[in-house]
Amino acid sequence: MAFGLFKKNHTADTIFINGKIYTQNRDLPWAEAVACKDGKFIYVGNSQDAGQYEGPDTYVVDLSGKYVLPGLINTHNHGALRAFEGMYISLSENDEIEDVQGILSDYILNNPEEDVYFGYGFKAGLLKEMTQEQASLKLDEVCTDKPIMLLSLGEGTLWVNNCALEQAREAAQEDGVPMISVSYFMQSVSPFNYEELQNRIIELASEYCSKGFTSLFNAGAPEFMDNVCQEVLLMMHQQEMMKQRYFGSLEVAGDNINRLKAVMKRLTEKKTNTMELDDSIHCNVLKISLRREEEAEDLDIENVKKLIMEVSDQGFNVHIDVLDSKALKECMEIITVVRNAGYRKNIFIVACDKELRRDSEEFSLSEMCTDNVFFQPSTKREPAEEYAAIEEASSVEEILDSFTIDAAISLGVSDKLGTIEVGKLADFAVFEKNPFDLIKPSLFKKLQADMTVLGGQVVYDVEEDNMREWYDLMSGMQL
Repeated sequence: MAFGLFKKNHTADTIFINGKIYTQNRDLPWAEAVACKDGKFIYVGNSQDAGQYEGPDTYVVDLSGKYVLPGLINTHNHGALRAFEGMYISLSENDEIEDVQGILSDYILNNPEEDVYFGYGFKAGLLKEMTQEQASLKLDEVCTDKPIMLLSLGEGTLWVNNCALEQAREAAQEDGVPMISVSYFMQSVSPFNYEELQNRIIELASEYCSKGFTSLFNAGAPEFMDNVCQEVLLMMHQQEMMKQRYFGSLEVAGDNINRLKAVMKRLTEKKTNTMELDDSIHCNVLKISLRREEEAEDLDIENVKKLIMEVSDQGFNVHIDVLDSKALKECMEIITVVRNAGYRKNIFIVACDKELRRDSEEFSLSEMCTDNVFFQPSTKREPAEEYAAIEEASSVEEILDSFTIDAAISLGVSDKLGTIEVGKLADFAVFEKNPFDLIKPSLFKKLQADMTVLGGQVVYDVEEDNMREWYDLMSGMQL
């Protein structure tokens, strides 16, 4: 009787045998097989001994000598921006009002079929000398018969023409909404095709699988984009369609940094909304970008310090993109103050180019507090650039450290991810080619995964995906 219970408790859900498994575990660097149960590894070792975990319902996969790596963790992910690519007009914080009008005029001329024109990225202080009526008239000069909605960098200012304003007012009257918020404005005028967005996010998930990524960290995106993506991910989670674990963040910029209470409320809400999904969807990071040599308008470094101190007090991690040497110095001084105040457990990720981290006459990194501080290349890159970590790497081993062990530590999940060992979440990627045979490290980005496994379950198989594409193509043809 006792033996039967013992066997039942140790029967695996899935077993993978005959592989060349690079574990990243120093005690057992290579293995042949793994057994998975309830989303975790319960065995790592040779193929023969893995058989003791097989039961009548165990799914066994023969890897046929393929190479296995711990699930890659993408800490430079801009999936939300990629999902919205081409669906909004990109504006710059350097644009003046006349520049914005010119960009809009050109876009509308080239895209007359669109029902709503939406743009993002102008500087929040652009309209500070104007009333709402005056600002709307400026956009009316460009277009009066279709809604125009422009959201500022940091999302503190929504600039609309009178057509958009009238649509939102009519919707608010019908819904009995007394106050029109930015989020309600976005929903009621609705500039996006949400079905198309859902399809894009699902397609991106498969693309990340093909590169071996099993976890994604949102390294920065406008909050409204991130919220939409998170809603789709929640739907995918409910339908058991998740292909990666998602680590969200709240990005704040511009004048929003000065609104301490509002930022804390939004950050707490994002964490609370994913509390029950801790291993699948998670949000515990504040994201800030700092540029100090050309000081950002309305950015008070003392307010940045207060904000970082408060989020550290509440146990949130902080991701700071540092854009110049003065910003790095002030960033590290703030971290040192936070640590000296007794907040030592939360994690800081400082993302900046390698040359900024070199000591100078005015700055010595060794004199700063670096407890639980992790450095990585800047995430201020094109959204499709997923391999920034390899630019500073001199070997494949270094790249793998960046995408596994180091990434897991920097996200505070090294007890769950980063290596293949008993007790950790069973995430890994399978490759036909040996990654260590690459002629140069930069070719790592060209590797294609044959399979990715999340929580012990196969979520991507290149052969099945190719067959599905072939089937969709054939079924859509007129025979």
